Amino acid sequence: MLTPRRYSLKWRLTLFFSSGMLVLLLFLSIFIFFSTSNLVHQHEQKLLNQKATAIAADLKTEITEEASLKIPYLTRLLTNYADVNQSITISDQNGKEIASIQGANWRKDPEDYYERTLVAKEPVQLPFTSELLFVQISTTTEALEWYFSILLTILFLSSFFTLLLSAIGGYWLSNWGLKPLDHLIQQIHSIFPQRLSQRIHHHHVETEIYELIHAFNLLLDRMEEAMVYQQRFVTDASHELRTPLSIIEGYVSLLQRWGQHKPEVRDEALAAVEQECKRLFKLIDDLLSLAKLQHASQVSSTKVVQPLTPLLLEVKQAWVPIFPPQIKLLFEWEEALVLFMDRERIRQLLDILLDNARKYTDEGQVRVRAYGDEEAVHIVVEDTGIGIQAKEIPHLFKRFYRVDKSRTRKRGGSGIGLAIAQAIVADHEGSISIAPSAERGVIVHVLLKKEGMVG
Repeated sequence: MLTPRRYSLKWRLTLFFSSGMLVLLLFLSIFIFFSTSNLVHQHEQKLLNQKATAIAADLKTEITEEASLKIPYLTRLLTNYADVNQSITISDQNGKEIASIQGANWRKDPEDYYERTLVAKEPVQLPFTSELLFVQISTTTEALEWYFSILLTILFLSSFFTLLLSAIGGYWLSNWGLKPLDHLIQQIHSIFPQRLSQRIHHHHVETEIYELIHAFNLLLDRMEEAMVYQQRFVTDASHELRTPLSIIEGYVSLLQRWGQHKPEVRDEALAAVEQECKRLFKLIDDLLSLAKLQHASQVSSTKVVQPLTPLLLEVKQAWVPIFPPQIKLLFEWEEALVLFMDRERIRQLLDILLDNARKYTDEGQVRVRAYGDEEAVHIVVEDTGIGIQAKEIPHLFKRFYRVDKSRTRKRGGSGIGLAIAQAIVADHEGSISIAPSAERGVIVHVLLKKEGMVG
């Protein structure tokens, strides 16, 4: 018994949709955060560069003589530009610090991931000396940490509500999209073995659901057809079994009454009983053969590469004496025919085809031809019998199918011979077909792949 999956298709589709949305939102949030932070830092760096340039310009104006290059004086000038998160330094060409100030919140090393240290450096050319001084401003981005925290909060909340809405929308869409499937399941549950003629309706549905319904209806067609054939076969087989058993019972009663005193009655009864027993064994053998061929994939193969000519000769010697005088049995074959085959199965195939030709040919001839081409060996059995209607040909290889129950019963048919023949050919990866003959009868064409051509 099949066990259901732990989660329904609706929930799995919702989970899949939500997971995809989560991944998308994650990448989008990371992209937005880093892009925004880079833009903010670039803007802060630009402002810092502008401030360093402004300080350098003011120093050129305020320092007009060498006596002004005193630490107290320079420190007082720099105080005008002081910021709590910044450090401003004036140094010479050798990097020696001349004067500097630090804000109250200045830290040389950042304390967390969000905080960076930005640096702007600007040269100062004083009028009374050829040496350059440098103004360097260093600042931390501690003040921006609050903005980044707000940005992260906005991204998190927007992503959360977007994910929640996408999950609800995904479930609703899944539920709406799978409604035709739910309706289909309800219709399937309403079909019982006694109502196999019922079909599922497929009006105004999506293409995929339509294809599923169409395939299921075709399956029901095949199931119903198979059950009809099986019921027909049970009826026919019951009659086939009952008829010889009734004859045997009648002759046994005759033997009990008259057989002890009349030898001619006894001999007639025993001959009839023997004949009917053979009919019973033949029917049972056909049923067993069909059952075995249905499970051929589970049975070890006995196919080997061997010539076809000895088998054809054996079949000819066995069947020529059996054919009545008014039917001429002819054989033609090429000598160099080799097949990868199960010899007993191919013999059974030829026996079935010749037996059918003999049953349905009242007079004329039955011709068996075997020839080969580059890829396959062809076996053709053509008779001048009673023929068959074209509309019946597509059904001939179906199991338990009989064209005319009264006619086949008179001629001894059970309706499974050609099904066995087709199973044998399929096991050899070949093909078999039937077509009307120009001389009223039928032509059976068997194609078997040569040795080395079998996949």
